[in-house]
Amino acid sequence: MQQLEILPTYKSPKVNFDPLSGLFQIQGSSILVNAEEFYSPLLNWMDDFIKNPTCKEVKFVFDIEYVNVASTKRFMLFLNRLAILHEKGVKVTVDWLHDGNDQYMIEVGEDLSQLFKLNFNFVALASSAAPKT
Repeated sequence: MQQLEILPTYKSPKVNFDPLSGLFQIQGSSILVNAEEFYSPLLNWMDDFIKNPTCKEVKFVFDIEYVNVASTKRFMLFLNRLAILHEKGVKVTVDWLHDGNDQYMIEVGEDLSQLFKLNFNFVALASSAAPKT
């Protein structure tokens, strides 16, 4: 399998899926009008990976600044695939990176983590807002 890389836009995230290292990353904003069009090829790539995993451990990193509902639904599909991968004996870890002050994104991650029996790590990043003096 080839590594999958997609550069970000102001509406779509950066994607880097590396089947050799087992590091899968989605980073940035995902506020797509047609999330299905963007994420379908990525989900198909994941389906191919699940058929023949190239590593024994996978770390899936969601480093999302903002997400709309349509994209959140696609994230559920990724997590479903990760659960299948876990059932096949691959160690799966999900890192949900968030601004420690962004309650909305924390709640999105918590909601997703409760739907799947996967190892979720919540990682608070330093707030991008400058401290008030």
